[in-house]
Amino acid sequence: MDTLTLDWGRGCVARLLGRNQLVRRSDRWEMLSVALVVSALSLAIPVVAAFGTGIKESRSHVYAEQAITRQQTSGTALANARLHVLGDSQAFDVDTRWIADDGVHVGTVAVPDMVRVGDHVDVWIDRNGNHVGAPSPPGQAAAEAVGWAALSWIALAGVSTAGLFTHRRALNRARYAAWDRELVALAGNDDGRASHEQ
Repeated sequence: MDTLTLDWGRGCVARLLGRNQLVRRSDRWEMLSVALVVSALSLAIPVVAAFGTGIKESRSHVYAEQAITRQQTSGTALANARLHVLGDSQAFDVDTRWIADDGVHVGTVAVPDMVRVGDHVDVWIDRNGNHVGAPSPPGQAAAEAVGWAALSWIALAGVSTAGLFTHRRALNRARYAAWDRELVALAGNDDGRASHEQ
């Protein structure tokens, strides 16, 4: 049984560095551009990873500070919760009163379900007693870092690929123009018929 083996690496190197007379200069330029793009994207991986690590450290500090400076207290609903329909989802908020170290505070607080006037409401507050959102979970820093790193690499890959296709189109136009000139020279005149004059 005969087997067919494709060795893309050897073929690319041969087109780029080989001495085959059938390989045109434009083919070598095309393979050189592909090699440069692949190399750039490979070298960009540790750079993007370092970028993601920086984001993780920065966001981890922010979320750690949130966990320290934010605390949950108990408030009282001053009215029935209001329903807000957002497309296929719904949300509730309610006017709430809560007590902090500096006195009584009143504000609008988001709640997961309908509450009635006088019901207990959990409120997240900062050091000044002001209503803030719940602290972000520590694991969110890693997720954001991975997301930003991946997005950065994908953006770089997209720009590089677009440049590669633009370069290839230019090379193809040059090839077509060269073929047209060679066909005209082969025909011996401009009417498309071969010349029989010796």
